[in-house]
Amino acid sequence: MTATCLELIILYCLKKINGERTIYSIYHLLKGKKSSQTIQDTHLFQLYPFFQAFPSITRIEIEEMVRKFEKEGWIEKKNDQYFFLTEKGRDMLDEELHRKPFPEFLNGWKYHNVTELFWERLSLFVQVCSNLINRKPDYVPVQKKKETLYWLKNFIAKQEKDRFLLAEQLYNELTAYFEAYHQIEPAILVIRFTGYNRIGLTEHQAAEKLGMEHTYYRVSFLNLLHYMIETITKSPARFPLLHSLIQKAGKFIPLTNSAKKTYELLNTGMPLERIAQVRNLKRSTIEDHIVEIALNMKDFDISPYVDRSKQTNIIKAAEKVSSKQLKHIRTQAGNASYFEIRLVLAKYGDQKCN
Repeated sequence: MTATCLELIILYCLKKINGERTIYSIYHLLKGKKSSQTIQDTHLFQLYPFFQAFPSITRIEIEEMVRKFEKEGWIEKKNDQYFFLTEKGRDMLDEELHRKPFPEFLNGWKYHNVTELFWERLSLFVQVCSNLINRKPDYVPVQKKKETLYWLKNFIAKQEKDRFLLAEQLYNELTAYFEAYHQIEPAILVIRFTGYNRIGLTEHQAAEKLGMEHTYYRVSFLNLLHYMIETITKSPARFPLLHSLIQKAGKFIPLTNSAKKTYELLNTGMPLERIAQVRNLKRSTIEDHIVEIALNMKDFDISPYVDRSKQTNIIKAAEKVSSKQLKHIRTQAGNASYFEIRLVLAKYGDQKCN
């Protein structure tokens, strides 16, 4: 029995969490839920690539796949909603990933905030340029969001080139990009473009056209966009037009909006209790935000919340136990609170405090 790419991703996640989280933790990961638990799980179990990879997945789909995995003997139930891979499941997963590894540039956690916006702007830009140079003013925009349409209209209006030179520059930048980076297959992206007298393919149509299993095509498409964002961001002078499509999309610090507000108040020196009062939130929610900040900002100092000696004790406790469940770490960490343990793990992971 063969497995889809999505099924392999779920099996891989089950292998990584090793019975320490429920199957629904993977569901929330793939959906891209920005809860403190999902965010921390993404980091603790090193599952960055798959964050928000399948935002439309349903609980029913997850449950159906779990039943299939059990039937095939790939997983066994630990207890309600907790599963781990069998030897047969591990062998199958290793064999499949050896034959066809997951795309190497996939990084949903880092780029989920900008991926969709970049694709919307790029696909609309290609369509507009194609129709402009063919003098076709009447066409249905491939993107429907008013903010995307408004942004591109203003962007084009500010350019100091006529439509032919603008279209030529976009074409040259895309061509130069694909010629420079042979690690990716241009057809995965190009086949989706809509232009003059040409309708781009949907995700399902593109997968069928390229002879790819649908969920593998999806992660390959995301992989390509993530790699484009990464490399274009590093070479803005080389790809000025393409970089402009990302430039206004915001920084790649994937904090939730609520955590950003807490971070801004922390920077004023306001204490936790006061922040909770000002924001009318529970202290535990503010603590969740601080853990999220520590996960995402390497230079964030956690010493105001956990003194150095306690940080060291927590790291040592985490090294002693194989489990990533906080209750097991706490039994070895003396008088450390769950918040302190979560914060130290967020900051250092498996590293040692210096």
